[in-house]
Amino acid sequence: KLPSAPVGIRRYGSAMRLYDVVLWIHITAVIAAFGALFAYPVFLAVNARAPISERASLHRSQIAFSKGVTGPAIGLVLLAGAYLATDAELWSEVWVVVPLVLLFVIAGLGVTVLRRGEERLVATAEAGDERAYAEALTTLRLWTLVTLALIVVAIFFMAAKPFG
Repeated sequence: KLPSAPVGIRRYGSAMRLYDVVLWIHITAVIAAFGALFAYPVFLAVNARAPISERASLHRSQIAFSKGVTGPAIGLVLLAGAYLATDAELWSEVWVVVPLVLLFVIAGLGVTVLRRGEERLVATAEAGDERAYAEALTTLRLWTLVTLALIVVAIFFMAAKPFG
């Protein structure tokens, strides 16, 4: 038997609430949006050992994934999260506000610094410019790690609910 729903959460049926379904959508969207990014440091390291003429395809794939999966999934994270926070009246909770702010920062990094870095890697790989590629790769690795750290902090706030 399920425990009674917390205040502000509507129960639909005896086994599942709409809130639970939206929570599942929210979590799944987070995984879809950011899961692959955790593999990027490995992908970048392996790709950097390939002949420069073969490196651009990975970075074109990164850009396509970002546009086709990450971007829309971030939108779904935001919409589902807004529903959850509104339905359960949680907008004043630090563990809701901090990840929301971080979501915008992470999305901003994705469409600016990370995207430009990936585009620069494509251009330098296609030009066969090892030196410029190495510089661009160093920068992209740094911003990828910063973005991953922000994602981990956001997940920590959502899971541990500190200050709440």
